[in-house]
Amino acid sequence: MSRQSQTKGKQVRLTTFDNEPTARMAEQRLLEEGIPSVVRSLGVGPGLWGTAYNLPHALDVLQSDAVQAAEVLDLPPAELAESEGGKTGSGRYSNLVLIIIGIAIAFVLIFVAPRFTQFSRFWD
Repeated sequence: MSRQSQTKGKQVRLTTFDNEPTARMAEQRLLEEGIPSVVRSLGVGPGLWGTAYNLPHALDVLQSDAVQAAEVLDLPPAELAESEGGKTGSGRYSNLVLIIIGIAIAFVLIFVAPRFTQFSRFWD
C-alpha cells in the first residue's frame, strides 16, 4: 500500500490527554505499531501560556485505525468512556476553575489589600 493511500481518510479524536508529554508518548507508541497519529493542543495553545506542558492535548488517528489504536493504548471503548463522564472534559473545567480562583486572588491582592494596609498605618 502506498503512503498516499494510507494518509487518506477521516481523522477522529481517539482520546485526550492532560498534557503534551503524555500525548507524545502515546503518539510514539502508535508509531511503533505503524499507526499514524496527530497530537493537537486544545484550548488556547502553547503561545499564550509559554508552555504546552499543562494544556490538554488530543490524539487524532484515521477512522480506519481507531479500533486498533485504542487496543494498542489499552483505552476503554468510547461508549464506556462517555457513559462514565470521561476524563476528557473534567480536566478542562478544573483548569477553568483554577484560573478563576487565580484571578480572584489577584484582584484581592491588587485592589483590596492596599486599603487595609493604609488603615493599619493609621492605627499605629
